[in-house]
Amino acid sequence: MLKNKIGLNSNVKTLKNVILKKPKDAFKSQKFIDEYWESLNFISKPEYKKAIHQYDNLIKILNDNHVDINYLPTDDRTYLDSIYTHDPMVMTPEGAIIGNMGKELRKDETLMMEDYFIKNNLPILGKIKNTGTLEGGDVIWIDKSTVAVGLTYRTNAEGIKQLENILSKINVNLIKVDLPHWDGPNDVLHLMSLISPLQEKLFLIYEKLIPVGFLNFLKSKNIKFINIDESEYNTLACNVLPLSENKCLIVSGNDKTRSIIDRTGIETIEFEASEICYKGSGGPTCITRPIHRK
Repeated sequence: MLKNKIGLNSNVKTLKNVILKKPKDAFKSQKFIDEYWESLNFISKPEYKKAIHQYDNLIKILNDNHVDINYLPTDDRTYLDSIYTHDPMVMTPEGAIIGNMGKELRKDETLMMEDYFIKNNLPILGKIKNTGTLEGGDVIWIDKSTVAVGLTYRTNAEGIKQLENILSKINVNLIKVDLPHWDGPNDVLHLMSLISPLQEKLFLIYEKLIPVGFLNFLKSKNIKFINIDESEYNTLACNVLPLSENKCLIVSGNDKTRSIIDRTGIETIEFEASEICYKGSGGPTCITRPIHRK
């Protein structure tokens, strides 16, 4: 049984419980990495031993901040991307919504996550089925009754429609955000690539890529923005994980953006993540699946 309670309707409240998957269970071995990293469109080939060391440092940070950690087991159906546990599902106050991955080689990750929830007797609110696709990296809680969802190459209109129907059962509204083509379907451009809530009314953004309509919607909610340093977009500066509304986790190599965040009074904790984040284009939010925030 998972530790602690589960459920959330925020991206920023104090993080209490997460699901992770260790590199030894996702990457499996250097040989496995060598075989699959190119077909999975990783930027470059991760180093297995270095990935384990970097992940141990991440776990230490989470432990130091009193976050309960639950680990997915190794699984013959999944590949390197399964280290990014954020994507196979969406968490709500009433349980998980199991997604349907838009990336073909990640399809079985949702089966892995669903099996884990069933095995642990945890609530599943719904599931994206058939032709609908939905990845967790495209879903952000704007407030406790509003979710924004990116229409991307990984999350399609049918998936968003199914999600909207599921969320309506718990009185949560959905805002669709139509994202740009960017570098095309082979590269990841999730909604969370462009925006990271830091506090309920303060979001970190990469303004250049955010649609005008969505920007105006956020302004109508009295949400303020701080912009990342543009030179650090490609090093995942816009993908940060709030541990609380006063502290967040950011990958190293983003000193300019870190300074921008620090000036708001929010503490930043950096960690080296070249093998576990950068090479797979997934930031701190991607490698963690929060399932409970206080």
